[in-house]
Amino acid sequence: MLGALVISLGWIVAASSSGAGQTSGATPASESTLNGVSCVSANTCTAVGYLGDDTLIEFWDGDSWSVVPSPDRGTTDTLEAVSCVSVNTCEAVGSYTNPSGERTLAESWNGTSWSVVPSPDRGASSALEAVSCVSVNTCEAVGSYLNASGSQALAESWNGSDWSVAASVSLLTPAGAVNGLTCVSDNLCVAVGNHGSGTLVEFWNGTGWRFVVSPNPGNYSGLSGVSCSSDRSCVAVGNYSYGTGSAASTLSRTLIESWNGTAWAVVPGPGPSVAYLYGVSCVSARSCKAVGDYRISSGLRRALVESWNGTSWSVVPGPSPSAGYLYGVSCVSVRSCEAVGESANVTGTVQALVESWNGRVWSI
Repeated sequence: MLGALVISLGWIVAASSSGAGQTSGATPASESTLNGVSCVSANTCTAVGYLGDDTLIEFWDGDSWSVVPSPDRGTTDTLEAVSCVSVNTCEAVGSYTNPSGERTLAESWNGTSWSVVPSPDRGASSALEAVSCVSVNTCEAVGSYLNASGSQALAESWNGSDWSVAASVSLLTPAGAVNGLTCVSDNLCVAVGNHGSGTLVEFWNGTGWRFVVSPNPGNYSGLSGVSCSSDRSCVAVGNYSYGTGSAASTLSRTLIESWNGTAWAVVPGPGPSVAYLYGVSCVSARSCKAVGDYRISSGLRRALVESWNGTSWSVVPGPSPSAGYLYGVSCVSVRSCEAVGESANVTGTVQALVESWNGRVWSI
């Protein structure tokens, strides 16, 4: 898919078993992954991803997760992100493939069923990686497309009935990929990703996108997720490495950056020496959760959760076993978060993973 981090992942997951509680509703025998989640209350969440070659959408009702039927368009379909403004209104985005290549995929929830909504494509290959809605009539989606010059940033807008390529999209910095997005209002959205070997941050003002300078630690860095609790408080997460060619130098480290209304700055974090952060959710300037994965001594990867208390970031212990990757997180309060991703069972089958935060501990 398009819009991957600058530094590629080694695809290894540790075996995990699911205990009682919020296990994914995906069929255990099928390969499945959840890439994104959106909660409108502690009892109402929607998560999206893929099951085999098809889209996967799951719904949390406060007691259990269940699979909701979702449409497909191509031979391979996947959903990367979802944004819900109510129990009856959600928009999900991703991509599908057909004989002519990869194309954008957008689906809409009306409270009863999911349906495919036409979305524009650009270049030889297009994909949407993130979406954020502030009302039933206002959403923004971002991703990337390929042309002769390489990967280019892509932005699209939803007006309640149609998706269109965002006005002034040419202001988006070229030769990059946009991986994360959050909208505070209909005239303020923040998109993050990578441009060349550095981070990329763009701001939407309701009519067009503008580039905003962001720090670039190491020799290679990229941002994959962002969350804003106000126009003066945003947190973006990703990874960086020194990448000089030696094996030790290319090991990825977690990257956290914050926006104070004026400038972006790197925030020290406690991430393990080889780790990634993919998603973040902030309910206030003093409460954020970020998720990803880290590598243990055996070379396997385990889920990583970090927490911000307004002063510092700390690693939060996860359930045992805590294995695999967490790609997305959605918090509705300091006591209620859902994180999604993937793990592997004892036979090696990749399964959708859901972890829940109750204000004290994470549990599966």
